[in-house]
Amino acid sequence: MLRSASRILGYRLNAEDGEVGRCVDFLLDRTTWIVRYVLVDASPRSEQRQVMGRVMVSPLRLRKSDWTSRRWVLDGTRQQVETDPASEPALQSLKQLIGFNLDDAEGNVGHIEDLIVDDDNWHCRHLVINGEIHLSGRKTLVPTQWLGQLHVDEHRIEASVPRARIYGEPEYRPDAPVYHLHATDELRTNDGSVPPSWRSSPPLAWATALQWGSRALEAALAPIARERHRRI
Repeated sequence: MLRSASRILGYRLNAEDGEVGRCVDFLLDRTTWIVRYVLVDASPRSEQRQVMGRVMVSPLRLRKSDWTSRRWVLDGTRQQVETDPASEPALQSLKQLIGFNLDDAEGNVGHIEDLIVDDDNWHCRHLVINGEIHLSGRKTLVPTQWLGQLHVDEHRIEASVPRARIYGEPEYRPDAPVYHLHATDELRTNDGSVPPSWRSSPPLAWATALQWGSRALEAALAPIARERHRRI
């Protein structure tokens, strides 16, 4: 499931022997855009430990989640799941990335407002770009595979595609489901057709169409119509 990374901040993490703490940041691999660790404000383990420290927890430790109560259940004890931040090389902070500029060859396109992460493999799939000035006020999803070099000191990241292509991306609507974004492209086979499993389940196409309008409806149903025509 694709989720807003910033909305996960604040979730409570529970190990087998008690609460670990509260999620305050994600630490990303800058080259793969995979979340390596969740940064946690650790809960005191006893009355003698009143000062809260920060520890890192691998998201692969996640056993199940309760999105309603904003809690994660982790596999292992607190000692097993915690990693000292000082023992790991520098990774990219999600909270630091928010506000960075996205630049193409022509200049600034917008600034990063959020990341969309796949909570199955913790790969950051898209940046949410606020194009208040250059994208007519739209918030646009930019796939992370379109990103180039990250300039941390300059608070910006390069886009490897022209802004005309970014302009063509869907508008990001925080209250709409993100799961269906780019679903058509991901489900197509090498010859451009849609797999039978998708053709036999048109609600997925209709859900995408309802989110993006009549043009999406026509595009979503076209493969089904072509398949029916071939069978006649």
